[in-house]
Amino acid sequence: MGAHVENADDLAKTISSIPPVRDSLTEALGRSFFTPDGELKRSELAAYIFNHPDALQLVNSIVHPPVIAEITRRFELFAEQEGCFVVETALAVDTGYADEFDIVIAVAADRVERIRRLVDIFMLSPDQATARMAAQFPQEKIIERADHVLDNNGSIEELEIKARALYEKLC
Repeated sequence: MGAHVENADDLAKTISSIPPVRDSLTEALGRSFFTPDGELKRSELAAYIFNHPDALQLVNSIVHPPVIAEITRRFELFAEQEGCFVVETALAVDTGYADEFDIVIAVAADRVERIRRLVDIFMLSPDQATARMAAQFPQEKIIERADHVLDNNGSIEELEIKARALYEKLC
């Protein structure tokens, strides 16, 4: 579409492997969530933290500050250019980081559809998917904070059409 897009989840994956962050995660969680080479076992960590809210909060407190700092740094570099700078992030509202953005767009789907996608994409059981959703910030609160909401109950193609129309309106 032409916007500059930063994906906070991808950035978090990269940052979690940088020694200071990786070392803090190792100290907080122990070595069991890391390979012998020091690589984070993401799926095992996700399964654990989505069932242990204190661990989720601890991991977020370690990973989020450097992710936010890097996104901010990249935005400052981009600010001299023309166009839209988009941050794709699931955690902007619950962390308070949404207040830093000019516009917040929520992409929302019904509960049943979200569970189905978690089961299909991440190979979770319905109970695991439900537990993961319960550990996350409520979608309703994200929608409340959003300036625009894209309905994501259809196909990816339908969502792309809606996103393109909103992009044309905003950018």
